[in-house]
Amino acid sequence: MIICKDVNKFILKGIELHVPKGVTLGVIGASGAGKTTFLKLISGLLSPGRGSIYTFRKDPVGKRREILKDIAVLFADIPVFNDELSVRDSLNEMKTIYGIEKERFTERTEYVADILGFKDILDTRVRALSLGQKRRAELGMCFIRDAGLYIFDEPCIGLDQNAKAAFYTLVKEKKQEGATILISSHDMEDISEVAERVLLLDDGEAVFYGSKDELVKKLIPMEECSIKLDGAIPDISDLEVEKLIIDNDMMKIYYNSNHVSSKEVIERICAGTMVKSLNFRRSGLGESIKISHFGRV
Repeated sequence: MIICKDVNKFILKGIELHVPKGVTLGVIGASGAGKTTFLKLISGLLSPGRGSIYTFRKDPVGKRREILKDIAVLFADIPVFNDELSVRDSLNEMKTIYGIEKERFTERTEYVADILGFKDILDTRVRALSLGQKRRAELGMCFIRDAGLYIFDEPCIGLDQNAKAAFYTLVKEKKQEGATILISSHDMEDISEVAERVLLLDDGEAVFYGSKDELVKKLIPMEECSIKLDGAIPDISDLEVEKLIIDNDMMKIYYNSNHVSSKEVIERICAGTMVKSLNFRRSGLGESIKISHFGRV
């Protein structure tokens, strides 16, 4: 479905990967890591500075008009609607542009507007919508179409939990129909809800590409130990920790329990100082990713 060979553009450096047909891929990373650039390259909105990209086995720039017929895209920085038109008028324009059969269009509009919760704003001008209402309608425009590839850049901005749940449902439905779906987000927990594969970008480089299960196996053993000290700050420089935070008499240690045991942490702390209290908890996937790749000190 999608092949990238030694792709470079702006911050992106040497991206190599293959996304098979029917896969849901989550693209994650810190701000400026290259997530939006990557998605724009796939959709043909940008041309690589070096390397080659194939979407549907075609050059997405040279064959852009051809492949756009089978791609539905939503980018956070590219307007979808004419602010002076109503949502319904904008959807009807899309129906005409893509030649969607009337009965199918009506059926999908009713279903998607209902599940995303924008039926009551179909006749409202876009300029009068709130951020959340506009995003629901923008997502609706994508899901009304039957496409082979769906690309979403930060799709859950401005959405409440109900709308997010509706988005997850629609993504899973499209996956069951055989569509390939690419989603970038700052919210790693959202990505973990729908993605089976993950591309982790850090400073323009692909530091991980593989199954979500593989990423979870690698990162989920991240533990957090919170200590309230009653003495001097202990020296733990020889312990293999991911991150250390000291704030007055509070100390937080983040470590991968595959490499360091909780017993080792307790013994080292108690041997070097007096402790008032000590608590342990396991970090979630999103937090573990942040600590491992964006919070290392």
